[in-house]
Amino acid sequence: MKNSRSRNNAVSATFNAARDLLFPPRCVGCGELMEPFVRRATVFCPLCRAAWESAVTEASADSADAAARGLVYLVHYRPGHADGIPEKLIYHIKHEGDPRVFEFVAERLAPRLSDAAATLPTRTPVGEDKPLLFTYPPRRRAAIRKDGFDQARRLAKALAEACDGDFAALIRRTHRRAKEQKTLNTEERAINATSAYILRDKATETVRDRTVVVCDDLCTTGATLNRCAELLVEAGARSVILCTVARTDSHGGGKG
Repeated sequence: MKNSRSRNNAVSATFNAARDLLFPPRCVGCGELMEPFVRRATVFCPLCRAAWESAVTEASADSADAAARGLVYLVHYRPGHADGIPEKLIYHIKHEGDPRVFEFVAERLAPRLSDAAATLPTRTPVGEDKPLLFTYPPRRRAAIRKDGFDQARRLAKALAEACDGDFAALIRRTHRRAKEQKTLNTEERAINATSAYILRDKATETVRDRTVVVCDDLCTTGATLNRCAELLVEAGARSVILCTVARTDSHGGGKG
């Protein structure tokens, strides 16, 4: 296992060096060129990093309360504040797909997830506990075609790696009646989420007696995440933790 992990780390380091050579890293906040060839370098320049840390501190009390209720996140997202550092980070996660950004947020979410998981009641016999299982609500096909990737899937994979957990695509989007969540009000989001998501075939076998983490970039009303949690609990999950990078501080914009 250790040799395999060492090989994976070596391959990752080589890939990251080649990536930095071809695509020099830039600050997510202001676009300033960053220092290349630094393993797991920050995605922010010093000034934007200070603004990011301030946003994390500002959200810390609310995020601690939310974690006690099963929602883990880092910062608040303010619709209409496109120049804010958290808002720029979410934009990059949704539309740019830079692996550095996913690594950055996964490393910061990982200890919070560990703390949240440690407080959950367990029905699993001692010695039989399993790693956290990470999954995600799939993005709309039109959005994937537009940006070329599913940001929630990438976040779930990055978190699984950061937490030494397992990853599985457990939830399927029906694509029949589902509408874009950001166009709906709170009640409509809940109704839409119910019709939009179902479990994949054989997901029950994977979920049973596991602690599952549902990952997404942003939580607004929680309709999408709560629907996924309901499906997983019905399938036999021991418990479910909801995990996002940010939580909207109003009902405008975003998704979830």
